[in-house]
Amino acid sequence: MDRIVTCVADSPDRTGTGRVLHSLRHAWRTGVDGLLAAHRDTWARRWRDVGIELPDDPETELAVRFALFQLWCNTGSIHGESAVGARGISGPGYRGHIFWDSDVFVLPALVSIDTAAAGAMVAYRVHRLDAARKRARSDGRRGARFPWESAADGTDVTPRSGYLGGVPVPILTGTREEHITADIAWAAHHYAEWSGTAPARELLTETARYWASRARTDRDGRGHIDGVIGPDEYHEYVDDNAYTNVMARWNLRRAARLAPRNTWEAEEFEQWNELADGIVDQLYSDGRYEQFTGYFDLEPLTAAAVAGRPVAADVLLGQARVAGSQLIKQPDVLMLHHLVPEEVAPGSLVPNLEFYGPRTTHGSSLSPAIMAALLARAGRADEALEMLRPALRLDLDDRTATTAAGLHMATLGGVWQALLVGFAGPETVAEAAVPVMLVPEARGTSVIAVNYPMPYSGNR
Repeated sequence: MDRIVTCVADSPDRTGTGRVLHSLRHAWRTGVDGLLAAHRDTWARRWRDVGIELPDDPETELAVRFALFQLWCNTGSIHGESAVGARGISGPGYRGHIFWDSDVFVLPALVSIDTAAAGAMVAYRVHRLDAARKRARSDGRRGARFPWESAADGTDVTPRSGYLGGVPVPILTGTREEHITADIAWAAHHYAEWSGTAPARELLTETARYWASRARTDRDGRGHIDGVIGPDEYHEYVDDNAYTNVMARWNLRRAARLAPRNTWEAEEFEQWNELADGIVDQLYSDGRYEQFTGYFDLEPLTAAAVAGRPVAADVLLGQARVAGSQLIKQPDVLMLHHLVPEEVAPGSLVPNLEFYGPRTTHGSSLSPAIMAALLARAGRADEALEMLRPALRLDLDDRTATTAAGLHMATLGGVWQALLVGFAGPETVAEAAVPVMLVPEARGTSVIAVNYPMPYSGNR
């Protein structure tokens, strides 16, 4: 034995030295054999509680276990809050900054394997509400607007410029990709559903208040959200992005379901419901959602006509050409079917999969796993598994030659989401005080055995 080392994250009150010495003394007293036994016991318990067996596909089983292992290793609740960066703690990529990757991709996976750690992720956002309020006020809005790229103090640290294929370009996500505000509200609600705890009321109401001040109402009473960037990111500064609008609508409606504390709040909640009912959602009679106003009029390019997938189409064709086409970077409209299926038209998943699937270039590592989950839900198990494979091997094979900068945490979270809510298919429904777990008929052609903690009880 060469040495015993303990590490802790420092805190603003500068108590790190005391905590690390306490931890070191405990480790020294426990000894190597005791530490190793505790380590083995912890991991045995984790795999017993949350695991997967794919007897017909051992390579996929290994890759999914790798995703679970890294989700456990890169998150935690020991400090009361958890800031899960886009590349975790395994590399310097994005400088540890926080994006919607954490709230929409990592948290929904983590809440099913370590509820306390997911709660710590929500706490990170709640503790930065004041910064979000200041951001909203600086924009001339009410409520709270969360930053696209967040760091320790919760202020926006998104760069204002960068390079695309060696060409300098402005980076507009920090000013225009506003859907993250609704994404964070959704994540807090999702955690509350799984854990059976009360929702983060202040976070839900302040984000709803932002959308109420952000939306524009026309003469016909329809609500519009102008000048945004949706999850696609190939198309900048668009009006009425379906994802942004519907997520804002969900945010308004969910906050308005809270019990009002006074007459003023009751009136405000009523106004939110009225606004939500009038927000343009871009739904067409054939079940398709137009990604944003004017999208259907763009050049009808498909990914197959450009190159094999995945492909960074904006690098290959240039930003202007891609912006004038129907090519998209990652699921945009389809993300609604993944996150808020109750907010989209019944039966609209398949027509939107058929339309947007061929147009999706998967130019983001966030894309394949979510598309796999949706294909599995649509009953296309073989297509779903084929789509999942790039996500399964992204870091194991270092397919983008970027894993040295850190693991792709959103992809790892997406892998577990695809297996759990895509292939296995359970969903959590909490009505009044009677939460239940719905498990539909088995999907696909392979046997999948999944163990994970059931919410609200000690059952597995």
